[in-house]
Parts: sequence; C-alpha cells; structure tokens
Amino acid sequence: MGRPGLIEDHLAELARRLPGPVVDELADGLNETYLAHRRRGLDLDRAARAAVDEFGDPATVAAAFIRSSPSRTTSRVLLLSGPVVGGTWAVAFVAGQAWRWPVAVGTRVGFGAAVLIAAVLLGVAAFGRQYRRASHSAAAACLVVLAVDASMLGYITAIGLLDSWPVRAAAALGTARSAFTLSRLPTVLAGR
Repeated sequence: MGRPGLIEDHLAELARRLPGPVVDELADGLNETYLAHRRRGLDLDRAARAAVDEFGDPATVAAAFIRSSPSRTTSRVLLLSGPVVGGTWAVAFVAGQAWRWPVAVGTRVGFGAAVLIAAVLLGVAAFGRQYRRASHSAAAACLVVLAVDASMLGYITAIGLLDSWPVRAAAALGTARSAFTLSRLPTVLAGR
C-alpha cells in the first residue's frame, strides 16, 4: 500500500535537508505511525495528518539531527581545543625563537592560511544549520587539522626541535588532537 501524498511531501522535504539513510529511517517510523493511526480507525487523510504532526515539521526534525550529529560534536571539540593547542605552540615558538627557524615565508603564510581555513570550516560545522553543509565542512576541517598537525609534528621532528619542554608539550597536544581527529574521522565521513 502506498503512502498518502502528505507523508510523501513530508519525506521529500526531509530529503532536501538530511542524508538519504536518515530519511529512510524516518520514513519507516513515519509509515509505522501512519499505520498505527489507521488501525485506530482514522481515515487516510486524518491518519496521515496525525502521523506528520507527531513527527514535527521538517525544519524541527532536521535541526534535531544537526544538533546531535557526530560532525557537529567533533567540530566543537576541535574548535574548543584549537586555542589550547595553538597557545601551546605559540609558547613553543617564542621559547624556541621560531623566527630563526629555516622556514620559507610562503610556507609560513600557507600554514597560517591552513589554520584559518580549518577554523572557518569548524565554525560552519559546529554552528551551521544545514546538515549536509555541516557534515561536509566537518570532514574537510578534520583533514585540514590532520594536515596542520602532521606538518608541524613532522617539521619539528625533522629539524630536531624536540629538546625543549614547550615543544614537547605542544607536540604531545598536537599528537593527542591528531589521535582524536583520526578516531572521529570515519564517523564524520559516514555522516556525509
């Protein structure tokens, strides 16, 4: 038996806001709710209206999924940890006189741009109102954070700068953030 047009329209609106697997799951629940109302004796239209009313409007349903998405929670953790990790690196840079390190100006600018891009992407993912945009931004941000951490850790290891406690502390925090990001990346990518 097909679903009434009201339910199909409701699901179509959800499909514009949420990924297919989420909508499929919602469709099952919405259909079961509709059938339960039919078993209680409601006619087709009243059963469809009651089922849709119970589920809530698409904007509210999508907002609930966005709030609880792994992309959003991962992005918020990374966004909150950014100043801590960055501040530790700043102390390490000052203590290690980073302005004397053999790094080309273009590399310094590129690294700064990558940090800024990561922050913007994390902000979109952490506070955005669109599920797909938040998921895509979180995935991209995770990859940029990993690249930033890997390049920093690789550079200080390659030039032998792990001899001071500020650099070791920054490296430890960068490694911890990379481990967190790697552990969350499959979940974030699955939310796309």
